[in-house]
Amino acid sequence: MDEAFDINAWSAAWHFLDKDTPGKVWWNSASNHPAIYRALKIDKGQHGALYACSPFRLHRDETGVRIIAAYPAPHDLDEPDHTWLGIETVIAWNPIDDTAVVLGDDAPQIVGNLSEETNVIFASPRAFFQHWARRRAQFLAERALAKAQRWNRAPAERDQTPGALMIGRPDQIRWQPALMPTDLRCRGVNPQEINRELLKAARVPRARGDAA
Repeated sequence: MDEAFDINAWSAAWHFLDKDTPGKVWWNSASNHPAIYRALKIDKGQHGALYACSPFRLHRDETGVRIIAAYPAPHDLDEPDHTWLGIETVIAWNPIDDTAVVLGDDAPQIVGNLSEETNVIFASPRAFFQHWARRRAQFLAERALAKAQRWNRAPAERDQTPGALMIGRPDQIRWQPALMPTDLRCRGVNPQEINRELLKAARVPRARGDAA
């Protein structure tokens, strides 16, 4: 029974590895490309720049050249990821007009990690990616300091997204208020629009007079 389960598990894993998924597209695209640093306005020679920009790759297809980002970003440090199977979403960004889509999914949505600590909704992909890269660079510096102080355990590698990127108009997105932090900050989008859609999605009961 266990042997059959192991065979099925390996078969499923190889099947997923063979599939042409957005994660696989990201994995096979160009990493550490100078165009990525230029688009994000990051000095490639700066300490930590390579790690800061590792979620981003340069991708060419029939639609042109775009920068694609993997979320969650594969781990690079103590236990690096050797496959793309942990990637849930790949964002394709056109830095010329600062627009983005999700590869393989045309639905308007928010991508990222909204929590009480990372509670910003970004309308601009460039701003979202730049803040993401800065947080990764800051984490790398803090981790190096912690490892140098041997009495302190180095923090575990995390994704470091600064919040979430909004792809599409607020009224096109399926919001899930129950999964969101109590306080949201909006960058590049009117918070009143977000509040209106959150109220709609929450299905708050309304009382009215009885005509009978």
